[in-house]
Amino acid sequence: MGVPTTGPELFLAAGRPRMSRAVRQVRKVFGVLAIFLLLTAGCANEPKSRPIPSTTPVLTTLRPELTTTTTEKVVQRLAYVVQPGDTLGKIAKGFGVTVSELMRENGKEDTILGIGETLFIPPPSDESSD
Repeated sequence: MGVPTTGPELFLAAGRPRMSRAVRQVRKVFGVLAIFLLLTAGCANEPKSRPIPSTTPVLTTLRPELTTTTTEKVVQRLAYVVQPGDTLGKIAKGFGVTVSELMRENGKEDTILGIGETLFIPPPSDESSD
């Protein structure tokens, strides 16, 4: 009888079971995975906490010439979408700014508004009492 090349006889050649190369590789991978899981099992039970910094974090950069530092207060601008019947005067009064400040903030040269137009509202100033 010759050497079997296919079927179950291939794995039972010489009377003892043989594993195919693919089965051996799968068992090896599962073995490595099992060892990894055993080694990391203790880490999973430990609480994941970070130490509280004792100093204020400092921003550092590798290229300081590209970093700017400012002490100016950052002012966020409100955006307002013009509705039917709105005028610059009504909008300015509603937000506590002057019409001229509102026009300057939006680069407007006239008081014509379009419905749906977005206007940026400047921060209210102390002298805005119109």
